[in-house]
Amino acid sequence: MTVLSSFEILAETLVPGGILPPGANNPFLIQGYFVQVSLSPDASVSSVLFNLIFEETTDFNQGAGQSALQAQYIDANGNVNIYTQFFASTGRGFLNQSINRGQTVIYGVQAIPGLTAAGIPQGGTGWRGSVQVNPNASGALIATPTQRLVYYDGKNPLKDAVLDAVVYSLPTVGGGTRV
Repeated sequence: MTVLSSFEILAETLVPGGILPPGANNPFLIQGYFVQVSLSPDASVSSVLFNLIFEETTDFNQGAGQSALQAQYIDANGNVNIYTQFFASTGRGFLNQSINRGQTVIYGVQAIPGLTAAGIPQGGTGWRGSVQVNPNASGALIATPTQRLVYYDGKNPLKDAVLDAVVYSLPTVGGGTRV
């Protein structure tokens, strides 16, 4: 397997409680990890099978736990699909994925506060680790990881106003994007 990058998934207030003066606005942050995977139109193979595996320090069991996470992918046609099999095996991630020449698919994992009945702990929750890519054809895929952050005016993304949003690319372990 090729280690692609590190990841961090968060759902927490921007500043820990007790630091800001009373009444100060403390935005709520949702930070997700996304990776865009492409198979170039000029690739020497017509399709590639691969696994995108997330190695998290506590197997996603701390904080709000697995029930607060949502995995999804945007397929080659631009459709957003919820991926319910992320925790289905010991290989946490997007398993047995297929991509054809000329296609791009975006995979993402993020914390959604409303997904769990227990809710997000008061100070927030987060998960960190590394992501590995295991293609059946070496050097055929282009994988570009990003962090996407959205700042809300409160802890309910379904009703609170968005204050700001940021996307930034992450460095890859090998320094390039070809896997």
